[in-house]
Amino acid sequence: MENTIVKTLIYDKQVRLFFVDNTKLINEILRINKGTNKVLKHALGKTISVVSLISGTLKGDQRISLQMAMSNPKYKVFADADAKGNVRGCLNGELLKISNDPNNKISLDRLIGNKGTIRVIKGSAMNQFTGITDMPYRNIVDDISHYFIQSEQTQTYIGANLGFGNDNCVLFSNAIFAQLLPGAKPDLIDRVKHTVNTNQEFFTNLNKVSKNNIDKKLSKLFKDVQVMGYSPVQFFCGCSKEMFFGMLHSLSQNELKQAINNKETIETACQICGRTYRFNHNEIQGLLK
Repeated sequence: MENTIVKTLIYDKQVRLFFVDNTKLINEILRINKGTNKVLKHALGKTISVVSLISGTLKGDQRISLQMAMSNPKYKVFADADAKGNVRGCLNGELLKISNDPNNKISLDRLIGNKGTIRVIKGSAMNQFTGITDMPYRNIVDDISHYFIQSEQTQTYIGANLGFGNDNCVLFSNAIFAQLLPGAKPDLIDRVKHTVNTNQEFFTNLNKVSKNNIDKKLSKLFKDVQVMGYSPVQFFCGCSKEMFFGMLHSLSQNELKQAINNKETIETACQICGRTYRFNHNEIQGLLK
């Protein structure tokens, strides 16, 4: 059940409930990102965890891209996913600088402040919706729930748990998404939230539950459980060398000519996956034609 979204309906089809154990996925992405500050690793991990789960709500060529900007707008967190469960995310360069500064005592509450915003682009290439909300809770997960309540005008509950070991590796990561369907009783969302909060051990140990037993386990927590299906989540960046050719144009003509004359190689790295791309002097020469 690792890296697999479980899609269910509960309470006589009044609530859709999705959840996932994405421990392996979050470990993989956090290893790639170079940030060392645990507060920011926690923030990035939870953001990606929630977005990975929301990928289960997408269809066809739809995708969701989430950008979180702190009160200082130069500090940003990114995450996106598509309907196939391909997920990626990162801290931007400015946030990485303070993440790797041992003398910088970071507080997520202070970073988000009273001007933090969440910007989401959701949909297909031909039909996209963009929404922006504030971050009144300053804790990411509740703020993303707030975004969905505001943008979709539907009672939504999102939860995410993330635990680190002494070696900064992720011990567990799981997320849950519950949303009322049309005609549902309004109090059901509070019942779901209470059940989740009082049964954290079940969701922390999802990787130990087989598909054959998931409906039986869930039926102990919720009424009228129907498992509707499963979908995978996995890290996928999608970057390529061709994508980074454009970045070479940010260099001056003199810098490019110097690299060509000295037969130097220019290196650039993808901030999301860490993959390095090298351009030799012959390739650089093509930019000057």
